Amino acid sequence: MVRDGRADVALVSRPFDDHGLESELLWTEPRVAALPAGHELAARDVLSPDDLADIPAPRWSGARDADQNYWSAHPGRPVDGPIIQDASQLLEVVAFGQAAALVPTSLARSNQRPDVVYLPVRDIAPYQMMLVWPAGSRSLWIARFLDCAIRHSSEQPAEP
Repeated sequence: MVRDGRADVALVSRPFDDHGLESELLWTEPRVAALPAGHELAARDVLSPDDLADIPAPRWSGARDADQNYWSAHPGRPVDGPIIQDASQLLEVVAFGQAAALVPTSLARSNQRPDVVYLPVRDIAPYQMMLVWPAGSRSLWIARFLDCAIRHSSEQPAEP
């Protein structure tokens, strides 16, 4: 929507297609694995991507392969789990034992539930929230919004 002029700015997470956009990093946070509470890996303290390799990962509807790979622990392999539309569906397929997912720690903190366990995963890229706007824009309003967003992004809650 930013590219075609329907929006002046947008909040997006990496990875994204940055063609025709400028961006600014607002914050970075670790991702964790969301697993069904009864899963054999749920008792571990820390996981590796290899631990998750044989567990299906949710597929985001309409997502590019690069996006699917980022949200799964199986980069370069087909993502084979249920198709989802949003974070609530993601947590449901995890709770039902149909998939394991990588999620930002902020999502884990705000979605504590007895049927899902969140565990740290070594050696995976962090979650990054970006502000994007049209490349070459000289809008004073966008500059002011960007300044405000950057100042307030430092107020993100600390990691648990």
